[in-house]
Amino acid sequence: MNKKYLPIINKRNPDPLRNCLDNFKKSWEELDKFSRINEKWKDLIGSELFQECEPLNIDNKILTIAVNNPQWRQALIYNKHKLKERIEKIGITLNQIKIIQNYEIKNRNTKATDAKIVWDKHPSRIQKNNMINCNLCNSPTPDGEIKRWGKCSFCWRKINK
Repeated sequence: MNKKYLPIINKRNPDPLRNCLDNFKKSWEELDKFSRINEKWKDLIGSELFQECEPLNIDNKILTIAVNNPQWRQALIYNKHKLKERIEKIGITLNQIKIIQNYEIKNRNTKATDAKIVWDKHPSRIQKNNMINCNLCNSPTPDGEIKRWGKCSFCWRKINK
């Protein structure tokens, strides 16, 4: 038999079985963490944000969340440290939470597509965040500032310069 007519065999460098099993186990651990977050998502995020966002995946201890509205995305960005603490309470350690805009998420609450309803439920609204008007300038301010200083932080800064 002539050797020049034999097919050329590509020599592969397969990973050892131990490495393959370790990689498989690692991928299942992240999938398990992600499924635990999905199961408790409504409790972790709250009923209002539950309607507007959903977790997409966990990769290298980074949780990616898709949000369908820029205002809710902003609200989630400001509160992601609280979300991270809640997730840590269920035994999942994350390095980071990444929040992306995704218009393809179907809104779970069909009534929330009306702009007035969305605005009324937005977290920045005064009635949602225990905000009251300042005694001096009449601008909305958190209740805690009034209790602490008797005025909003802007008036407090003007007076205490």
